[in-house]
This record gives sequence, C-alpha cells and structure tokens, in this order.
Amino acid sequence: MNIPPSLKQTGIRIVAVSLVKVMGLTGRIILTRVAGPEGIGLFQIAYSYFGFVLMLITGGLPTSLGMYTARHPELGWFWFKRLSTLLSLIGATLCLLTLAYSSTISTWLGNPILEPFIRSLSLAIFIVPILSLLRGYLQGLEHYGAIAVSELIEQAVRIGLMLGITWLWLPQGVYYAVGRSLIGTAVGGLAAFVVLLFFLRHIGQKNEIHHRVPSGKSDGLWFITSSLFISATRLLIPFSDMLDAVIIPSRLQTAGYTSAQATAMYGLLMGMAMLVVYMPTIVTSAISHTLTMKLVLSWQERRYDDFANKSRKAMEMVWIWGITSSFFLWIFNRDLSQLLFHSTQTAELISLLSIIPLLVGLREVSTSILWAMDNKKISLIGTTVGITAATLAHYYLIPLDEFHLRGAVTGVVLMELIIMAGNLIGLRHILKNIRIGRLTVHVLVVVAISALVIWLREWTTLPVNSLNYAILPNILLFFLLTGSYLMFCYRSKS
Repeated sequence: MNIPPSLKQTGIRIVAVSLVKVMGLTGRIILTRVAGPEGIGLFQIAYSYFGFVLMLITGGLPTSLGMYTARHPELGWFWFKRLSTLLSLIGATLCLLTLAYSSTISTWLGNPILEPFIRSLSLAIFIVPILSLLRGYLQGLEHYGAIAVSELIEQAVRIGLMLGITWLWLPQGVYYAVGRSLIGTAVGGLAAFVVLLFFLRHIGQKNEIHHRVPSGKSDGLWFITSSLFISATRLLIPFSDMLDAVIIPSRLQTAGYTSAQATAMYGLLMGMAMLVVYMPTIVTSAISHTLTMKLVLSWQERRYDDFANKSRKAMEMVWIWGITSSFFLWIFNRDLSQLLFHSTQTAELISLLSIIPLLVGLREVSTSILWAMDNKKISLIGTTVGITAATLAHYYLIPLDEFHLRGAVTGVVLMELIIMAGNLIGLRHILKNIRIGRLTVHVLVVVAISALVIWLREWTTLPVNSLNYAILPNILLFFLLTGSYLMFCYRSKS
C-alpha cells in the first residue's frame, strides 16, 4: 500500500502512544486496587510535583529544539549538546535539593506521608529532562519510530518496576511500597535514553550527523525567546496541577471531610476519572506531535495556503474525533468505571468530564498551529486566564453544598474551555474557511450512532454491581461505526 508519509508518521505516533497509555492504565488499575483511592491520591500529588519540576527544568527547550532542527537539521546536534549540558547542571541541582528537602516538600504539599514518594522521584528529575531534549531533537529530524520505541521501553520498565517493587515492599506498608515504586520512573527514563543513544550511533554511521557551528548569536537569542514563551505556557499546566493538588484536598477539608477522605476524593478525580477521560487525547496528541514540524516548514517557506489547508484539515479531524470520544465517555461512563476499577465511584465524574477530549484536542492542535506561526503570546495569555479561573472555581465552589468534587470538575472544564476559546479566536483568520455546516453534519452522524448504541445498550445492561462484560459488544459496535465514519471522512479529505 502507498501510505502517505504524514499518515504513516501519525499512525506510528498513535500506535506508540496508545500502547504507552494502555500499559500506564493497566499499571494504574492494578495499583488502584492495591493502594485504594487514598494511595492513588498520594501518588497523583507526588507526580504533580514531579511534573512541575520537570517543566521548570526543560521549559520549552525540547519543542524549541525540535522546531529549530526542522528548519536547520545541520545545526540541531550542536544545540542539543549545549542545551543538554545546561539541563544536566540544573537537573542535578534540583535532584539533590529534592532529595535533601523531601520532608519539607511533603509537608508543603499538605501530607507528610508523601516523603517516600518524593524521594523516589528525585533521581528522575535529573534523567528525564535530558531524555525529553533528545526526543525534541529527533522530533525535528522526524525520527518518530525511534521516539516511539523509546517511549514503549520507558513505560514498560517503569510499570514493571513499579508493580514489582510494590509487591516486594508490600509487607512494609502499602503507602511505603507505592512510594518506593516510583524509582521506576528514573530507571525507565534511563533505559529509554540509552536506546536513543544507540539509535543515534546507528544513524551517525550511515548518515553522518552534522556538527557545523552557528556563525552568530541570533540562534541563541531565538532559543531564549522561543523557549521562554513556550515554557511560560507549558509551565502553567503542571503548576496548575500542583496547585490543584494543594487546593482541592484543602477545600474538601473545609467542606467537612477528613484529610484521608479528601485525599481519597482527590485520587478518584485526578488519579482515576481524569486518567480515563484523557485517554482519547492520545490521537489528537499524535496529530499535534507530527503536524508541528510540517507546519513550521510550510510557514518558514511562506507556503501560507498550504499552511492554512493543513491547519483546517487537522482541526476538522480533531473535531470529529473529539465529539466521538466525548459521546463514548458520556454513554459508557458507568460501564468504564465498573470494568476498569471494579467500582462505579468514578462514573459520575467521567460523565461530567466527558467533554474533555474535545476541548483538549482542539486546544492542543490549535496551540501547535500558533507556535508554528511563531505566535506564542495567545496561548500564554489564554492559559494564564484559564488557570486563574479554574483556581478561583476550585477555591469558591468546592466548599459549597452539593458541589464539592463537582466544583473541582467545573474548574477543570472551565480552564480547558478558556484556553481553547482563546486559541481559536487567535486563529480565526486561518480557520475562517472551515464549513460550519460540515461540522454540524459530523455531530449529527455521531449523535445518530450514539442513539443506536444507547438503544441496544438497554438490552444488555446487567446490575450495576456486576462486572458488565455484556456491554463489550456495544462498545465494539460504537468503535466500528464511528471508526468507519472517521476513515470515510479522512479519505474524503485526502
């Protein structure tokens, strides 16, 4: 088959990320059944700190390096070596500080039990930033296969060690065992880094890596300005996650819950429900990942019509996938909760968050389009406003009667909605030729498929406390019908 390169690259990315997510979801499900919602809540709080520090170190450098390498492949390796030295120094410093002050950090995050979690993640603070930078360099060269293999190896090692260490240390206590298991994050990152180094050695033998040195300071200035804007935008998301890890349990306690109950409720939302609703975004993330470098080249070469055409097609495909995923989550919320977690506790949360795949998909791809245009201010402003609105919603809505976790959900949805809306307003001239009527038809088709599946679902529903395997044929039918429609839509645009 003569598969277009763009489709092949996106397909590789989707398959790789899907496998990574499935492994992560499997590990999280097993861990949830061992540690319970409170244990997963602690796990999630620790990872929110790790995500914030990781973004603080790397900022926008991996993305900037990828964009720069796409424009100047002969200079990418030179800048990778320079930037990796910088990140190594910063990462080593923050790694040692985290290790030395893990008790203080745990207290600041609101729970002293977090100390083994934080200490176990400290080594990853040194390793993962350099790995992210190397992947950025390879993204610029469009070596998506190597990136995919490294991600699979990283996740396999991480999950394998996480579950193995948890099992070995379980006699010492569940929370202690789960905390120690996070050492797998560092080991997984190291394994992936070694694999990519072997790959670089291989391509270096066949196709010599260029080492030409830039002639002026303009490239360094571009890296500074570009990475600052990207990092300012991206840093806000993990900062928001860490802020949520502090505010949501605290405000739940204000509402009258104990510390253990608040942590467990936070685990239900962020460690379980959010994990499920963000799964469909692997497709839009893959589109964004492979689209960015192509848009960068189109914009640099002043092929503006081609740039606008690619942008519109990507946004329309994300729209179709987003509404399909959102309807799927809305229909099967209880069944997914029962199948994955042996409980329906997260069913309502999954239903309330079902709009997330659509909002996140449009946000991710529109951000990539803006960055390819060297317009990074709009996403930064939108993200700042969105996080501010979410924080205020969490603070004021969570303690109110009948809100609690619904208040937290409101904040999450509000943040994604504001960021997405800001991006779309900034791209109104690029996206002006998208046909609203066609988007409406897509919605109606997905609604019709959903109505059919809901009607059939009534014939196969079992009691809510049973493991409802009978619903699987309906899930497969939904995927078959919507998948066929997605393929039809893609071919009509090719």
